[in-house]
Amino acid sequence: MLSGTDLHYGILGGSFNPIHNGHLELGRQAMCQFSLDKILVMPNNHPGYKDLSGDISTMQRTQMIKLAIEDKPGLCFSDFELKRPGITYTSDTLEALHSLYPKIKWYFIMGGDSIMYFDKWHRPDIILQHAALLVTTRGDISEQVICDRINYLRDLYPYADIYLERINSHDISSSAIRNSIAQGDSIHGLVPDNVERYILDNNLYR
Repeated sequence: MLSGTDLHYGILGGSFNPIHNGHLELGRQAMCQFSLDKILVMPNNHPGYKDLSGDISTMQRTQMIKLAIEDKPGLCFSDFELKRPGITYTSDTLEALHSLYPKIKWYFIMGGDSIMYFDKWHRPDIILQHAALLVTTRGDISEQVICDRINYLRDLYPYADIYLERINSHDISSSAIRNSIAQGDSIHGLVPDNVERYILDNNLYR
């Protein structure tokens, strides 16, 4: 899967239910702004923060991810968390990846909303020991508020590498896409065209 020769890899995690154009923009901008060699698009299996039991299958989420990134250089599907049993914790994933590939520098991409309560995550110290954080800007949270929070975390964890990833503002969310489909509204332009076709052909989120 990975080599161990001083590479810089980003991790774009989430439930991807479904993956959308906002996710792809996060990965593209991370590669450009931080000169990353690759972005691993890594769906979670049983996240500790939400219940996926009533949603679509893991196979369907996986297929949509593969369709979405098939023509996106540098974005690669990873089933690393899908293969891990139990609740999916970012700290456990990064600890395992660091142990397997110690020469790779890891960058974990997270939203500006998540950084506001990052110190409440499961073992945040372990996350920061094994990866740099790339915190994305959001339209609903000012950049200054996000920067203040980053500075707070740098004081709390002096060894932390935390950077701001600036992206074009987008108002896309997986939950809004699911709601639109359930109401019979178009999602054209919110997800890649081949993902839209897959959703419609398989009658997902109805």
